[in-house]
Amino acid sequence: MLSEATELKLIIPSDGAMYESTLEFMEKVGLSVTRESKRRYIAHIPNLSGVTVLLLRSADITATIEDGSADVGLLGEDRYLELRQENLPTKIILGDLKYGDCSLALGIPNSWSDVSSIADVAEVAVEFRERGLSMRVATKSPRLTERYLLSHGINYFSLVRLSGTLELAPEMGFADIIADITSTGTTMEENQLKTIQGGTIIESEACL
Repeated sequence: MLSEATELKLIIPSDGAMYESTLEFMEKVGLSVTRESKRRYIAHIPNLSGVTVLLLRSADITATIEDGSADVGLLGEDRYLELRQENLPTKIILGDLKYGDCSLALGIPNSWSDVSSIADVAEVAVEFRERGLSMRVATKSPRLTERYLLSHGINYFSLVRLSGTLELAPEMGFADIIADITSTGTTMEENQLKTIQGGTIIESEACL
């Protein structure tokens, strides 16, 4: 809902790759964002009156809209679906904005040479269970990851919530596999991890 002054508050990401790509997107659609300095987290769109642009961490955008402090926001669809409160009436107005493309996908250690599909992962989870263990999955997106695993009949696992450097988790012994955002797969490959058939949890791009 718009504020009493009818000024629309638009949030854009202040961090990560989405910051630069969002500025580029806004410029392409003729709505360039002007920011006084990198330390200033309020900006404006010179050729669009009545709009204040707020710059927040991607992780905070959804909650800020839900509590009524802002009206709309640009962020990755994966972040919105992971963080939204399902009992609150927010929704995606525009999807498929053609930038910020990435996937939330499983990363499996290369040493698991017999594992090449999500069905294989399900079998491994059962093997862990039979040994009295739980397959540990490190992720920044526990909600989406849990739903995905359960939907594929994988019931024996535990989620390890990490905020960064997920690729190191299997090597360091924090987890057995990971579920992380990837654009090219290069970072996983460099950390001796592989993607698998059916291992994509969600294809994501920017949305409003």
